[in-house]
Amino acid sequence: MSQPSPESVGKLDEEQQRLAHALVSRGLLTADELQSCKAPDGAGAKAFLTRLVEGGLLTRGQAKRALQKLSAMVGEEIPGYEMLEKLGQGAMGTVYKARQLSMNRLVAIKTINPRLAANPDFIKRLTREAHIAAKLSHNNIVQAIDVGRAGHMQYFVMEYVPGTTIKQELEEGKVYNEKEAVEMVLQVAQALQHAHRRGLIHRDVKPANIILTLDGIAKLADLGMARETEDRDRAKAEKGLTIGTPFYIAPEQILGHEDIDVRADIYALGATLYHMVTGQPPFPYKGIDTVLQAHLNEELTPPDHIRPELSSGLGEVVECMMAKDRRQRYRNPDDLIVDLECLLNGESPKLIRQRIEAATLEDLAGGDADEEEEPETPAAGPPGGTWLWIGVLGGVLAVSLIANLVLLLKR
Repeated sequence: MSQPSPESVGKLDEEQQRLAHALVSRGLLTADELQSCKAPDGAGAKAFLTRLVEGGLLTRGQAKRALQKLSAMVGEEIPGYEMLEKLGQGAMGTVYKARQLSMNRLVAIKTINPRLAANPDFIKRLTREAHIAAKLSHNNIVQAIDVGRAGHMQYFVMEYVPGTTIKQELEEGKVYNEKEAVEMVLQVAQALQHAHRRGLIHRDVKPANIILTLDGIAKLADLGMARETEDRDRAKAEKGLTIGTPFYIAPEQILGHEDIDVRADIYALGATLYHMVTGQPPFPYKGIDTVLQAHLNEELTPPDHIRPELSSGLGEVVECMMAKDRRQRYRNPDDLIVDLECLLNGESPKLIRQRIEAATLEDLAGGDADEEEEPETPAAGPPGGTWLWIGVLGGVLAVSLIANLVLLLKR
């Protein structure tokens, strides 16, 4: 769908021009159809609509409804923007592709369902989303441009990103190879790093909110559920609420914890990565309650167990991202980025291996401490432990002697 060209509406007065734009944006006319209609004689919107009916471009019923809602339709045009085509529509509103006239650039405009726009709380949420997005400026985050109201229309203007979403590609049956998936997830991790450093958490990272541009850049979108980490009032108000998308939600969000932080976003990104490389969510059940209980209690099947061609390092990274106890996850996006870059370089995840080594040493130290705490028991004759250590020492000396003899013979 395209907008009427300046030539096609050049002879219309301002009200008729805006009405023409409104009719095209609603799909009642096309730009070509409008061009085929001779310019009216300036008698006003009614004469314009009559001419469209006479030309077979509108039905009498459509023209009558347009005339009845004329003020609303004309008022819904957003000053400074030329509406081009509808990109999508949902229960909350409609997203249009538009042109920002002052900058001559394409943008996306989210307009809110009039029923919701009448709710002051919802408008506060939309405005909050825009203000939070305005704090972020990163190549991997969809940029906020403007927010406001025109007539009866509440709107939010964003960067227009041509491309597709990871969700759309998954629904088409795509399963990503390891390198491709890690590259995209690394970009989203960098977006989370940027947001984290500005005290923001997204709270709804998922395939539907990751847009892939035609150049292969991943952009994190939809900050409708985002919250400032230090917004204690909102955190208290939302305590006990389950906020997120079932297939990708972190356990602490399911339980409605008050102190949600960036580790919830890391969990959701891990679930997204899991879906990308296996072709299914981590817990692919049909019932929402079953899925939520699995996030809380069910052991995760490592992705490399589902697709053996995936590396064990990738499996370790995903398991760390999706640890049920957030203390076992990556502390922040910075740490996650280190291990994702290791995977891209064909190396083992550095920080996970360090953690494993540290845990092993701790276990060994704990074992030694337990042995020291065991009470000694009297024994008749020479202590068995003494003979054991003498035997071990003799064995070590014998091995050392043999090794030295072999080295001498090789010289």
